[in-house]
Amino acid sequence: MPVGTISSSPDTVGVAVINYQVPILETKEQVLENCHKMAANIWGMKRGYPGLDLIIFPEYSCQGFHPLKWNELTTTIPGPETEIWSEACRKNKVWGVFSITGENNPDGNPWNTLIMINDQGEIVMKYRKIFPWVPMEPWSAGHETIVVTGPKGIRIGATICYDGNIPEIVRDTVMKGAELVVRIQGYMYPAKEQQRMISQVRAWENLAYFAVSNMAGRDLVYSYFGHSNIVNFDGTVLAECSTSPGEATYALLSISAIRDARRNWTAENHLYNLLHRGYTAESGGLAECPFSFYQTWVNDPEKAKSITENLTRNADDPEKAF
Repeated sequence: MPVGTISSSPDTVGVAVINYQVPILETKEQVLENCHKMAANIWGMKRGYPGLDLIIFPEYSCQGFHPLKWNELTTTIPGPETEIWSEACRKNKVWGVFSITGENNPDGNPWNTLIMINDQGEIVMKYRKIFPWVPMEPWSAGHETIVVTGPKGIRIGATICYDGNIPEIVRDTVMKGAELVVRIQGYMYPAKEQQRMISQVRAWENLAYFAVSNMAGRDLVYSYFGHSNIVNFDGTVLAECSTSPGEATYALLSISAIRDARRNWTAENHLYNLLHRGYTAESGGLAECPFSFYQTWVNDPEKAKSITENLTRNADDPEKAF
């Protein structure tokens, strides 16, 4: 895709990511004030980038992650926070991706949740983080990957921060039809280089666009490195912020280009070749799963768990993790 424009077209989706300043919040009133700041960002980005179709805010950009008061700031979906964002999306005719940390859970600890709101102000996606960052995050784990149809018909899947380090999540999301995988994150130093690379790897191995929005600045605990970025389905970076809070960037995603690649690429069509391995030697290729670990995981999860513990560790108590 060409880069440098602020427009879009019927075939291209204009996407923006932002190095949102990590908020340090102690009350629900402060959370709502912050939500209004986010709404002002939506207004400003739409004024500056008239082709904007989708804006993505990072994980923790709404409530922050106060080490002592996080549980006092949880909320519901829908709730007062989503009402503010819904109005902003509707007024500015854009779709938005937002973070709720955490969403009230009547049966346990809160969830770490990503929501997407369409340009009519409707909540059209609610994804709960499947892999909380253990042992530091207190969130209950989600259980399902999610894909929905987004602006101009592009299919969008969701991941949250540490999720992106698990290749199976992205592959499952893409196999459900995702053409753009969104990753909202609150990633901090010293993991900058690894996390900058991972979005390019996931994009390339899945022939999928990636849009990553990360926090920047310092809260009471961590320093966040920004580098929000948008990656082409060939693994090349279309746009990337630096490390400063408040930076934002924008790129176009061609719907026809990714569908053409998935339909017509051969040697680098990783999605097709996964289920048609060796088709140059055997007509139609082989569809059977050759990976014994995954067969075990499906049929005997406890045995699979034991295999991993023998390879790694057996210490589920967070107090023993350090």
